[in-house]
Amino acid sequence: MKRVYVCGDSFCVPDPEYGSCWVDLLSQQRTVTNLAQVSATNILISLQVEQAIQEHADFVIVQGTSCTRGQKRHQGQLQPFSYHTASEVTTPFDSRTLQLIKEYYTDIFDLGLEIYQNRCIIENTLQKLVDSGIPFLFDQGGFEHPKFGAVNTNYFSKYDRYRSLINLWDYTVTRNYRPYYHITDPAIHQEVANYYLEATQ
Repeated sequence: MKRVYVCGDSFCVPDPEYGSCWVDLLSQQRTVTNLAQVSATNILISLQVEQAIQEHADFVIVQGTSCTRGQKRHQGQLQPFSYHTASEVTTPFDSRTLQLIKEYYTDIFDLGLEIYQNRCIIENTLQKLVDSGIPFLFDQGGFEHPKFGAVNTNYFSKYDRYRSLINLWDYTVTRNYRPYYHITDPAIHQEVANYYLEATQ
């Protein structure tokens, strides 16, 4: 059976309180290693892909994310956060660290530069997968989703042959639930699982 690696953020992470997600459903018929992490940045997703390549995955599913995220080393581990989920509920940081994060986003963060930097990260990640020879599909995810406003629709056009037909960020209802639970319709989870089940045959 093919060993499928899933790399991404919370759109790929099961939340037992709300039932099975598409990764759970896919796991019923494929051997799945899910490396995804809640609030993962594109650099952390790139590290997940590195692991999948090193472990000789048979197929890799990559889901990108928004550029409005960062990470900080905490107790020896890289802890991701985003500007809207940097809180005591969703991170292990103390109030002083959270205040510094908020000041960073207010005073230092430059959206244009972050978009360019994250584009470079994603392109590098995709090229590494191409060079590895491992079959893969990528979902552009939140980078940079049309809901954010005016976007460049030509992002990653060089890799269009590897582009998933499903963008999970199209189905989000994130504000109604915990910050890291986004897709509530079981039928959508089944649709996504069916798509990747066929793609990994």
